[in-house]
Amino acid sequence: MVDAMAQHIAKALVTSANLKQQIRTAYHPDDPQLLKRYIKLALDSANTAGASSEKIRILLDCAALLLETACDQKVVLSWRYQCLDQIYRPLLAAEKQSITAGDHHRVRQFSHLFTHLTPTFFN
Repeated sequence: MVDAMAQHIAKALVTSANLKQQIRTAYHPDDPQLLKRYIKLALDSANTAGASSEKIRILLDCAALLLETACDQKVVLSWRYQCLDQIYRPLLAAEKQSITAGDHHRVRQFSHLFTHLTPTFFN
């Protein structure tokens, strides 16, 4: 039982790392399912995480990858817009999962960063 769980976690980590790399480099810019799979993996991971701070970390890491990709002018513009269109999902989940003042602060900080960076790169 423990071995099966460890294998499942190891597989999820490899899958997550591969998805992150593919998203960040716009490996398949015409495949919006890639973004949806990555976000679903992040949401599922956050739901199974124990502490609220760990849930927030997972969700904000996901949103940060999407924001970083969206702001990268070397990435295909259509992919950047797709990342921007999906960033609300992990961010909204992070807002809902916030329990402590520290959680709320981290989510507000990211939202503030998002609000200020986006017009800089898309005007």
